[in-house]
Amino acid sequence: MKIYLTCYPYGSPMNNDVIGYALAEDGTGLASHLSSHVEFSKHDMGLTCNWKHEHYARCYPEGYELEWVDAPETHEGWLNALALNKSKREVKE
Repeated sequence: MKIYLTCYPYGSPMNNDVIGYALAEDGTGLASHLSSHVEFSKHDMGLTCNWKHEHYARCYPEGYELEWVDAPETHEGWLNALALNKSKREVKE
């Protein structure tokens, strides 16, 4: 299972704060984290360290691969996962 990681600017444009997200290719939202910079977000979301890996492994015990998404607005895999996530939420509503 591929897990996409990305972040978006958060708060005032005067700072570098970002909110990071982990979204599996099947549309399952897995984690989020407020970080003070994009590079810290990569760490906080588990790309460059072991943070959150226990959670990812519980959700996908058969295995997973992390992929950082620099441009979520154009990344095909991220956009497909978002669409799946939205359709899952619409079914529940």
